[in-house]
Amino acid sequence: MWLNSEELKSLAIELVGQNSVSGTNNEENMAKLVYKKLSELDYYKENPNHLYLVPLNDNLNRYFVCALMKSKKPTKKTLLTVAHMDTVGIEDAGNLKEYILKPYEYTKRLRDNIDNLDEDSKKDLLSGEWLFGRGIMDMKTGLSIQMSLIEYFSKLEDFEGNIMLLAVPDEETNSEGAINAIPFANKILEKENLEAITVLNCEPDFASYPGDDNKYIYLGTCGKLLPGFYVVGKETHVGESLSGINANLIASELISRLDVNTEFCEDVSGEVTMPPTCLKYKDTKDLYNVQTPISSIIYYNLQTFKMNPKEAIDKFRYVCEESINEAYNKVKKYQEIYKNKSNLPVKDMDLDVKVLTFDEFYSQVLKDNGEDFKSHLDEMINIWIEDETLDERDVSTNIVKEVHKFSKDRNPMIIIFFAPPYYPHVGLDESREFDKKLIKVADKIIEKGKREYNVDIKKQKYFQGLSDLSYFALQDADDVIDFLKPNMPSLGYKYKLPLEDIKKLNLPVINYGPHGRDPHKFTERILVDYSYEVAPKLIRDLVYEIFNIK
Repeated sequence: MWLNSEELKSLAIELVGQNSVSGTNNEENMAKLVYKKLSELDYYKENPNHLYLVPLNDNLNRYFVCALMKSKKPTKKTLLTVAHMDTVGIEDAGNLKEYILKPYEYTKRLRDNIDNLDEDSKKDLLSGEWLFGRGIMDMKTGLSIQMSLIEYFSKLEDFEGNIMLLAVPDEETNSEGAINAIPFANKILEKENLEAITVLNCEPDFASYPGDDNKYIYLGTCGKLLPGFYVVGKETHVGESLSGINANLIASELISRLDVNTEFCEDVSGEVTMPPTCLKYKDTKDLYNVQTPISSIIYYNLQTFKMNPKEAIDKFRYVCEESINEAYNKVKKYQEIYKNKSNLPVKDMDLDVKVLTFDEFYSQVLKDNGEDFKSHLDEMINIWIEDETLDERDVSTNIVKEVHKFSKDRNPMIIIFFAPPYYPHVGLDESREFDKKLIKVADKIIEKGKREYNVDIKKQKYFQGLSDLSYFALQDADDVIDFLKPNMPSLGYKYKLPLEDIKKLNLPVINYGPHGRDPHKFTERILVDYSYEVAPKLIRDLVYEIFNIK
């Protein structure tokens, strides 16, 4: 069915044709299509109990697909493969959005609208070597390749190795598909008495810089923390603005110090994380009035290679302390200037400003208010998680805000917490023998690509586009569990994260897939010959080499 390049391309085109925008009911149909296509393989006609369509039990009726293929030569060794079925939206295609799920037609229509394209896209379009469409790069071609691996290896008599494909929804939003699939994978591995050895993703390679045309193989994936800062000021009437501290002033001091601050970048062998940037900022006033805002909320994106939640909190605490003290001192400075200008007295401030983690703050409020407070908070959380207008970030904000209502401390403060989603970083550990051999496997594939196909493939330690590979290992597990859990208010409520199941797998990961450009843009495209002819063959070789590791 999918063993040559044309068949594989046809499968990818069919998958692209099924709308599966993340966070919509179309993800249900996508999972059912993948399940149907796999069920048509001879292997699953003979082994239907190895193919699963598993519900997420969410309000969108989404599923993930688990497809286990056992080789004809018995073995415990199992390669997990993971691919996401969802895409970002299609509205960016404007008046061409009705064609963006039909790659051949869409590519043709783009030629008729070529003046609207950037120069790189024009060049690729006119070359005839690229195919455009939503999901054609990210990542339905990679999913097609993984589906073809099952067909290919299931037919071999002398192959020794099992493959378990996890095709998941929601990667582009909250990774609920992967988060639900991890415990299920553990159950199947235990039920079948199998041993997982590593995880392969076939996400497309991403350009590392503008104009980058290199192909890449990645031996890890970056992580992500979403730190939140609940900023509390000292409210006052606007007519007495020097009698308090505006929460927005404190927040502005924090944002000015934190946004794109390269002190937070990590450098691992010349690969560097992007600096943090603000994803959301607002004060918490519901209605306009002439009272200064009591509090404000800030969310930041922090990419990680090795930094764990404890280390991040330590770094953030320092910047927060500097920010809140600077805001306090600024108000006191301007009080003196105003008094000298106006010859009027100003209410003196003697405030105890502080920075706390959510765990520290919650523990004190619970100690002061007892179990009635905890019961009240649980009731409120249950209301919030049933409210479909609130996402996981909103629930986190509401929890921190509600805890602050019960605090006896009404001084200015910054409360540091974490909000969903959390993506653990995963990198190869060269002190582990298997990981060292996996690096040599990558080198073999790079050498073969150059020797047989004249393709230059570069090796990188980390895939820097967020990936579901994050959920197959928990490095620094103790620090993650000890410092993430108590400082992520919504964890265990609306946001579920199977930390113990992730820790149990603890697998090395590798990402190698097709080559494309412009993910999440209306010019998303795939390099046809490489992606359907060369990369699939090298990925098969990669699978062979992984199972040959002794």
